[in-house]
Amino acid sequence: MSFDYKQTDFETGAEHLGNGRSWTCWGKTRFLILFIGLICITCTNANMILMNFTVICMNDVIIEQKSFSNQTHWLEKSSDISLTFSAAAVGAIFGTVPAVTLISKYGIRKVLTVYGLLSAGGTLLMPLAVNYGLIPVLIARLFQGVGASILYSSIGTISESWSPINEIGTFVAFLSSAFQISNIVTMPTAGFLCESSLGWKSIYYIFGGITVIFYIIFLWYYNDTPNDHKNVSSTELRTIRDGKIFESSKHRPQNVKFTQIFKNWEVFEISLAIVGGSTSVICLNNYGPIYLNKVLGLNIRETGYSNAIPYFFAAIVKFAAGPVTDKLAHISERTRLFIFALIPQLVMAIGYLIMSFTDHVIIAQLAYTISVILAGLNVIGMVKCAQIVAEKHLTLIMAVISMSSWVSAFILPIVIGVICPTNSHAEWSRFYLFVAFFVVCTNLPFPFLARVSKRTKVAPEIKF
Repeated sequence: MSFDYKQTDFETGAEHLGNGRSWTCWGKTRFLILFIGLICITCTNANMILMNFTVICMNDVIIEQKSFSNQTHWLEKSSDISLTFSAAAVGAIFGTVPAVTLISKYGIRKVLTVYGLLSAGGTLLMPLAVNYGLIPVLIARLFQGVGASILYSSIGTISESWSPINEIGTFVAFLSSAFQISNIVTMPTAGFLCESSLGWKSIYYIFGGITVIFYIIFLWYYNDTPNDHKNVSSTELRTIRDGKIFESSKHRPQNVKFTQIFKNWEVFEISLAIVGGSTSVICLNNYGPIYLNKVLGLNIRETGYSNAIPYFFAAIVKFAAGPVTDKLAHISERTRLFIFALIPQLVMAIGYLIMSFTDHVIIAQLAYTISVILAGLNVIGMVKCAQIVAEKHLTLIMAVISMSSWVSAFILPIVIGVICPTNSHAEWSRFYLFVAFFVVCTNLPFPFLARVSKRTKVAPEIKF
């Protein structure tokens, strides 16, 4: 798809202004924005998943309580641990509801910063909350969930605003790789600190503090539109804008309700695929450490590294996949959806089947690694398809997709608490069999039904 490019009055004036600027990041400011956005999203997701690992390190809290009480500690109950995971999902669901209105009114810069600081606050308070009991922990998890609720919308909005059309896959891949990078950083760090003299509490203070620092940087440097950024040259502005359709201030998008979006079958199919993909990813992210530690019998440090290594390879694969999707312009969009959305999910389902039927540690670890590597690829196809379907309503549709994901995150811990109360191999075998079947059913229709090109008429519009 291509459009004739015509400079706006702003760009004509900015060309002279841009030539006089002292530093424009060699015409690559958008990549610095991409890097800062990646770090912020990584920090927020890392805060969410810290509990997934540190929950196996909190024996000191249990021992301390046993010294003056014989009651079973909540950390010893699988159902209560699952409740802490669901609490984060509840916070994310509540955080998603006002996100669209807030982004439309204040822009992603301010909204993402506020949400990120809420995530940091919940993380910094977590050690204190654990000492006081389950209810304070659930409240802290709610804050972490609210902070993470905006991540999908952030990926879509930042990519839409700052990436040229021929780099959209790269932007989506790099920003969404935050979900893998957060595991790469969090798991070995948590494994090391848990067994060090600093203890598990230091993990929350370190990650919470780093989150605050980077969101202050984001607030200072990020701008919602490239043409308002002090370091964007006129040449780079043309690169970002070339081929895009922009709304006139006289023709703002009509108000669209959540119910209207949910009734759109294309959005429904994207959301269904996201639910299936999210279910598999949540199983790996939230319960990967528990599976490796409790079922396969790895110690804490081995669990940290065994969980991080697959995410390292997953990040490499995703970094490569984004530019590849942009370079394969000679292949139809639907074929690319088969390659980058459906096939990885089917192979991942096979990985779950292998984990379900084997009791061999090496084979189970290999299947786990393959599943982790392929789990995040479908988000590239989903977000690109959402941008095609959304047209003027990307923020709203990304919020709906995010909501679908968080509903899955809320339900899944409850299901696992029922199916896997003792974390035995037989229990996890049944559960992984269910996940494999669910992933196939939810992802199989997507490449066949997804719309892969914009409608012929997009109105109202102005071509620049």
